[in-house]
Amino acid sequence: MTPEERFALITRRLDEVIGEDRIMAILKERPLKIYWGTATTGRPHVAYFVPMTKIADFLSAGCEVTILLADLHAYLDNMKAPWELIKFRTQYYEAAIKAMLSAIGVSTEKLKFVQGTSYQLGAKFTEDVYRLTAMVTEHDAKKAGAEVVKQIEAPFQSGLLYPGLQALDEEYLGVDAQFGGVDQRKIFTYAEKYLPKLGYQKRSHLMNPMVPGLSGGKMSSSEIDSKIDLLDSAQVLEDKLNGASCDPSSPDNGVMAFVNYVVFPILEGQGKSFELSSGKKFSSFEQLKADFVDGKVDGENIKMYVITFLNLLLDHIRKEFETPELKKLVKLAYPHSKMEIPLTNAVSTAKKEELTVEGICLDDRLNFMSKHLAHEPPPALSAALRHSLHVLWTVPIVRRPDIGVLGLVAKIRDFLAAGCHVTVLASDILSYLDGCQVPWEVASHRANFYLELIKTVMTTNNIPLQNVKFVKGSDFQKKEEYMLDLYRMTALVTCKDSNDAVSTILKDPNLLSALLYPDMMALDEKHLHANIHFCGSKNAPLFEFIKTSLPLVGGEPCIHLAGLELPSLLNRAALSPEEEYIDLIEQESQMKKKIKSAFCEEGNISFNPVLSVIKAVIMPVLGEEKFKIMRSEENGGDMEFESFEALEKTFSQKSLHPGDLKNCVLEYLKRLINPIRKAAETSSMKKLQNQAYPSPPKKTKGPQKPAGGSEEFVPSKFNMRVGKIIEVSRHPDAESLYVEKIDIGEEEPRTIVSGLVKYVPIEDMHDRMVVVLANLKPATMRGIRSAGMVLCASVSEPAAVEPLQPSPGSKPGDRVIAEGYDGEPDLVLNTKKSDALSKMLEGFKTNSSLIATWNGDILSTSSGPVTVPSLKDAPIK
Repeated sequence: MTPEERFALITRRLDEVIGEDRIMAILKERPLKIYWGTATTGRPHVAYFVPMTKIADFLSAGCEVTILLADLHAYLDNMKAPWELIKFRTQYYEAAIKAMLSAIGVSTEKLKFVQGTSYQLGAKFTEDVYRLTAMVTEHDAKKAGAEVVKQIEAPFQSGLLYPGLQALDEEYLGVDAQFGGVDQRKIFTYAEKYLPKLGYQKRSHLMNPMVPGLSGGKMSSSEIDSKIDLLDSAQVLEDKLNGASCDPSSPDNGVMAFVNYVVFPILEGQGKSFELSSGKKFSSFEQLKADFVDGKVDGENIKMYVITFLNLLLDHIRKEFETPELKKLVKLAYPHSKMEIPLTNAVSTAKKEELTVEGICLDDRLNFMSKHLAHEPPPALSAALRHSLHVLWTVPIVRRPDIGVLGLVAKIRDFLAAGCHVTVLASDILSYLDGCQVPWEVASHRANFYLELIKTVMTTNNIPLQNVKFVKGSDFQKKEEYMLDLYRMTALVTCKDSNDAVSTILKDPNLLSALLYPDMMALDEKHLHANIHFCGSKNAPLFEFIKTSLPLVGGEPCIHLAGLELPSLLNRAALSPEEEYIDLIEQESQMKKKIKSAFCEEGNISFNPVLSVIKAVIMPVLGEEKFKIMRSEENGGDMEFESFEALEKTFSQKSLHPGDLKNCVLEYLKRLINPIRKAAETSSMKKLQNQAYPSPPKKTKGPQKPAGGSEEFVPSKFNMRVGKIIEVSRHPDAESLYVEKIDIGEEEPRTIVSGLVKYVPIEDMHDRMVVVLANLKPATMRGIRSAGMVLCASVSEPAAVEPLQPSPGSKPGDRVIAEGYDGEPDLVLNTKKSDALSKMLEGFKTNSSLIATWNGDILSTSSGPVTVPSLKDAPIK
């Protein structure tokens, strides 16, 4: 056959083809590689003959065909196939497909059967799953699987992973095209969008029409009356077809669709015609349908032919399944009663052994474990201390290590003193899943740097290392047993439960990766055999999630202890994240500058970052040593404090000046950091640091760059966030300006000044949801520092301004993106040139449907598009 003839055979009777040009180009060079996947859930039924006839076409056209027995997909689709039965169902599917092809006269010698879990649990595939989930929003994943994955009121996480795994199958099976039903179109377009973002090529997609069931709608394994099982008896088959509708007033019914897409293709392959009992013959479906609609052919006669035709096919399959081996397989794959099989543990939990620590009584151990925590330990800790305990300390590596690590290491000293063993986990994969804040290619290097720096902190503070183990997440979170547990958990945990656990913790909780984050925090406890999980206090919402979710996969939740965390050094929006904290190896000059600018209002103990440094870092490291403040005699002389509470009380009474407190803190930090900085100056540590934080690529000379940045402007450079106005007042020195406090999902609301007095009444500003451009450099407007801009549609004739409206359901902090532009925003927009911002805003406008757009691409949150009340085709600024 010529390439054109092969193409015609490959594409005939399909509903749609995406990527025809790619297919033709390949056919001119070599055979086309195609795969068809089937999730091994319910019993295959006669509608499976529809793809079988196309597979026959592919083989006739010389294609290399792979059939994927998607066992993992079957489990992810709302647990339609219990894990304990999947192995048997996979074997049944392969036997059934071979029997079907044999029944229609197609040789299976050139077919390749692949089981999904043979590669989907491998480290490389797992890496791509992690990478993909950090690119895709929960909204997009849900939309991609809407017509394939069973939709329920409280969807499980697994249904959202399903489309991504199917997309990756194209790459890992090494094919040129994927074949499936037209109901999978959204998954196919999802694959075309995201595979190139992972560095893989687009594939073509071949789509069969959907054949309706006998009772109308989709023919489904879960609806007994809508389908005919391959092993149904001749009588059952006849009863079901006799009960099916075949009325000429509805010529596209299930019976006629089956005749079109199964009967005629098979007859054509056999060189036969469709012959009724009257002797009338039809060589094409179109002829039959025309006579059927005109009343020249009776529906009952058509059904009689189909009954005879199908029984001949199924007799072949029934005979094959009469063998003892296949009879046994059917019973194992589809037992009559629900199997009560206990969940097996992939990893055993830590053994409980009686603890004997010489010279340390239970009360002393409890005291060691309990001090310097953000919250009181649970009552269960006391009983647990009678046994040998293993503490897991989870360390996120999103930003550079800061001085908070010192206080947390001091807590590890307490755990060791109480007789515990400790595992320090540098969470490289989890830090990547947290909004891609750590690039994938440097995450492992950064984890190495963190772990070595923590070892340095321990040795410089004389903390022994012999009972401490140091691991990275990537050391075990890509292994098969871990991934099996992870997939199990996603099939048992709802999206809502996961979202509730991380909505206040992660940078972008709308990403698909955010759903995996709490699952993995839970599984780390199981796979690292921990009894106690120690991490920062911001993770407290995760603790309840872990308690309820980990037992679902046979794990025993830990006792959870929350460590003290440091707030930002500032009480304003920072120009860069580095302003907000002190690096663990900060240079003295920078440390002095940061302490000087740190917020430390006299008498203020409700928010005082300098006091927080003392409580969370200095006093835990000092241990039993008193905290001393050196002052001149004229300023009151030296002071000593045995507890933080005493220091805090003295400061609240304004008996201690902020300047003296800052000077003291600076001296303590110099004492603590200098030995660490010196140890970090070795060549090996510098190499690790350079790998963890590589220098950005050098700028190359070239033509003048556009305003607003070193690259052509794209809307993803804007950090547009949903905000809720929680306070609003008139500017004291400017009649046309409002001063608003806007919650955009950060710890503190932003102060933003807007010129909306003439256009929006103040009563309409209260509690209003708006869109904030959040990465502008803060600017002072008539004496008030403004940290952002409320985006509005605006027209001049007649003058009108309307703030953009996020879609209902949007929450403060939700990101607003232009469709197709979901990259990372700039940290701070480069608006040094006077016209830079106005040039960036070019292209932003509302359309005739009152939807906000950028160059025609819709602006939206995960809940839907951003709109305005009435201004059509208006610029946004």
